[in-house]
Amino acid sequence: MTSLLILTICICFFQSTKAHANYFTDFYNGLEQFSELPSEIKELKNSYEQSRSELNEAKERVQTYAEQNIQLMEQNRQLTETVQLLKQAETSRQNRANQIKSVVIWAIALAVGYFILTRTIRFVMRRSNKW
Repeated sequence: MTSLLILTICICFFQSTKAHANYFTDFYNGLEQFSELPSEIKELKNSYEQSRSELNEAKERVQTYAEQNIQLMEQNRQLTETVQLLKQAETSRQNRANQIKSVVIWAIALAVGYFILTRTIRFVMRRSNKW
């Protein structure tokens, strides 16, 4: 058992791959990354502020569009009322025109009827006088 333990320890010590600890390079790389953090934070803050301003602009545009939408809906309502009034006016004008036409047609029919009736009565009276 002890020989197996000695063999394992020897294999561990005589391995060809050894880990080299370079403390100064690691420390320098850590300081370099740490010194770059403020610039990255500044970039993130700038990006955040830009996104925030774009969001505010988008909110303002949405609010403007909502106000325009309300105005357009009011104009649409007014135009609908105007169209309905114009349709009613057109309908009443057509009704009045139809009434005038029917009165004129009746007047002509009565005049023609009167003319025909008087001619017929004259004709009948002449015939009756001849006998």
